[in-house]
Amino acid sequence: MTDRAGKVGLLVMAYGTPETLDDVEPYLTHIRHGRTPSAEQVKDLKDRYEQIGGPSPLHRTTVEQMGKLEAKLNEGDESYTGFLGMKHWHPYIADAVRTMAEAGVVEAVAITLAPHYSTMSIAQYLDFIAKGLDSIEWPTRILCIKSYHEEPLFIDALEERLREAMARIPESERASVPVIFTAHSLPEKILQEDDPYRDQLLETCRLLAARFDALNWRFAFTSQGETKDDWLGPTLAEALSEVAAEGHKSVLAATVGFVSEHLETLYDFDIDGRREAEQRGLRFYRAAALNTSDKYIAALAEIVRKARAGEHSDVAVLPGGEDLQAPTYPTYS
Repeated sequence: MTDRAGKVGLLVMAYGTPETLDDVEPYLTHIRHGRTPSAEQVKDLKDRYEQIGGPSPLHRTTVEQMGKLEAKLNEGDESYTGFLGMKHWHPYIADAVRTMAEAGVVEAVAITLAPHYSTMSIAQYLDFIAKGLDSIEWPTRILCIKSYHEEPLFIDALEERLREAMARIPESERASVPVIFTAHSLPEKILQEDDPYRDQLLETCRLLAARFDALNWRFAFTSQGETKDDWLGPTLAEALSEVAAEGHKSVLAATVGFVSEHLETLYDFDIDGRREAEQRGLRFYRAAALNTSDKYIAALAEIVRKARAGEHSDVAVLPGGEDLQAPTYPTYS
């Protein structure tokens, strides 16, 4: 699987984020499928960015993750050329596919910086790849990794972050502190379609909890969308109420769905989550996101290598005949 220069294409995909506050309106417009957001919606999102100190670090972190993954893969005998594609910001995924083709890449591996598959998330990334392939004449074959929620090295990386967080908790609290694992919510209607997203998240949690002795854990969803649809729960606030009702005095939150620090960790956890916890009499701790953790980068590299060797089970090949089943449920009203 090489291009004309003997290199393998590596398409690293992420959600994307505005790089400046002036980018918030076009970013929201893209999320809303071209519908212009209201002035109130733009102001609300800008206000949240300002509360975390400015634009999200997500774009910078994503660029660093891709660079480190490319370097890790190139430590061996193979040679990879990395291309970055964003779902909702520049460079868009379809554009990245065209850039790969223009560089002469005929075979590539695509991986999303999100470990869990959903028709509403990863399937949409793959749909953008397919659109990019439809727009080029040069034949390009892309192995698309759909999920990696069970990868042992990924669980290693999560375990490292959780142990680091526990080490910062006073020893008198550490043994009994309950842990709330979290991920981004999606509309409940995905469950009617046997979407694996929630089950994959819970399996990641079970595998991670098994690394600890009698870990007291539960799961909650964050970042529910602003639509009329019901979204997956329980919410983080509901989980915090449950913890407080059990008589605990502290709590540790740890995301298994987000791999990078961004608005939905720096605001939803550090500002909103902390406030909700303190209102319930709870001391609030949280584990850092993986970001450019050496173990996470090693996990991504291992998954890419397995995909190329035919040893990773959850891979789609594009172009191909697979129905991506990528609905476009709105995340904003």
